[in-house]
Amino acid sequence: MLAFDISSNAQNVDLSSVDEFLNITALLKNGEEVNMEQWNQLDSSAAYSLFSNSKDNTIPNIVKAVMLDIFGCSDSKEQTQNGSLLETSVRENYEDIKKNYSEIRKFRDNYDFEYLISNAKFRLQTFLGCDQLDASVKWRPVYFFFLSQDGKELDNAIVIDLNLIYKMAEEERINFLAHEFFHLYRAHFEHHEFNYANDINFAIDMIANEGIADQIDKYMGYDQYFSNFSKSKELASEFKQLYNNAPKDIEYLQTTIAQYAANQIDKDTCIDRLISIYKYNGHALGFYVSNQIIKAGLRDEMIKEFHNPYEFFRLYSLTLPKNEEASLNDDFLHFLKAETEQYY
Repeated sequence: MLAFDISSNAQNVDLSSVDEFLNITALLKNGEEVNMEQWNQLDSSAAYSLFSNSKDNTIPNIVKAVMLDIFGCSDSKEQTQNGSLLETSVRENYEDIKKNYSEIRKFRDNYDFEYLISNAKFRLQTFLGCDQLDASVKWRPVYFFFLSQDGKELDNAIVIDLNLIYKMAEEERINFLAHEFFHLYRAHFEHHEFNYANDINFAIDMIANEGIADQIDKYMGYDQYFSNFSKSKELASEFKQLYNNAPKDIEYLQTTIAQYAANQIDKDTCIDRLISIYKYNGHALGFYVSNQIIKAGLRDEMIKEFHNPYEFFRLYSLTLPKNEEASLNDDFLHFLKAETEQYY
């Protein structure tokens, strides 16, 4: 691999959405009016513009309505999206921001975000066990904003809620961002022709993708991970339940794929069945698989082929006797090898 130099792989870190949000909420807290130009500046800032320029204005509408509701002094409350899950998570986050408003402003002004980027890349480098990260990888900019306490890799940038970063310990911040960087780094080596050929391939690859990435920031297990953050109890409970159901879901996955490979079910039926177990991009399912691979002493082999979904499932098949629940049958592996061998 080519030499990794933090200075030569610098990423754009943009806080314009944070600043516009704080400017408007400061006015609202003081009972002042916000004019159209100020709202437009918020919408056109780096992170929010990624959602404002789409045909669906759901996110901009929720952001504005909840900002007015939480930070405004008026008795007249904006109409929002009828209590959608997104609105609820945004509302909970904005209420939390209001409680810690002064400290969050200080954090924004004093925290070294560039240093966080460098540390997250180094964390990824050590996780992958390489002396250097590949210098040909194009790193997307990191945009901070306020929405719900989460982060996500989009086509043009990585967007991260600043309140989430504020509430984390430094090691947790580094691991969280390194997780997102893993997806970006892996995308440089994975084969998009395979991944995006159909929904079946996409789901299989994403299970491997998230399963390995979760070892960066959730290696301690879902119980401890979710207890460290103010995420909803419902979400934590759902993730743990999905993890506990993983052995049965793996068996269901391989049976479904084997039936599809044998022309016993059509593609639409196969996809419908996979959707029933493919929750949250396959996080819990993939995390269970990667944990079993690591317990079997095959971590290095998994990391070496971190971009190859066939190797991920093949290594898992080595961790269990063929007759044990959740072991992968030969039909499934033969299908996956045939689908991937021209790419990997």
